[in-house]
Amino acid sequence: MIKKLFICAFAALSMVSCGSQEKQVESVVDKQTTMDEVIMSRRSIRKWQNKTVGRDTLDIIMKHGINAPNGKGIQAYEVRVIDKPELLKEMSDAVVKDMPEVGKREGFKNIFVDAPCVVFIAAYDGYDLSQVDCGLLGENIILSAWSMGIGSCCLGSSARMLNTSESAAPYMKKLDFSEGHKLLYCLALGYPDETPDAKPRKEDKVRYVE
Repeated sequence: MIKKLFICAFAALSMVSCGSQEKQVESVVDKQTTMDEVIMSRRSIRKWQNKTVGRDTLDIIMKHGINAPNGKGIQAYEVRVIDKPELLKEMSDAVVKDMPEVGKREGFKNIFVDAPCVVFIAAYDGYDLSQVDCGLLGENIILSAWSMGIGSCCLGSSARMLNTSESAAPYMKKLDFSEGHKLLYCLALGYPDETPDAKPRKEDKVRYVE
């Protein structure tokens, strides 16, 4: 009798254990599928719906951003977010005042591709790998945003123009980056109004070394 009870108990535990393992495997598969979909479907967006990104949503995206890996755990960067299109237009107009050729580009609207929200990411010159940290931070922001249906576009030239435009200096001061920090790049954010095709990637950029 005792032997029978022991066998039944062992069988029940085995079933529970197997069920738990199956759920764990399913969970891992689900996560892999989700990440694959997010990464492989992401596109750079330059056309936007007339719709704002709520600050509650932005808070989540920024939280995901600052939880990216970072050297020595010092988070060698600073982030500023502007979600006021009128302020972004003023900043762009200031740049165009100094660089009128920029405003003559085909399809030009503003230096932020007319996005309703822009993230400004500054690197810290006191840490030589700060730019790596800024890149990791930005990729987390991009993927987090895309997982919530929000598109993005990485804008390096916009930062370059802002850093060199005298007329934009008051707006750069308004960003209030701490001493030792310099704007590295910007991320345009908004709800997409286009579905661009994927651009080809050169797979021979990756090689295994034996």
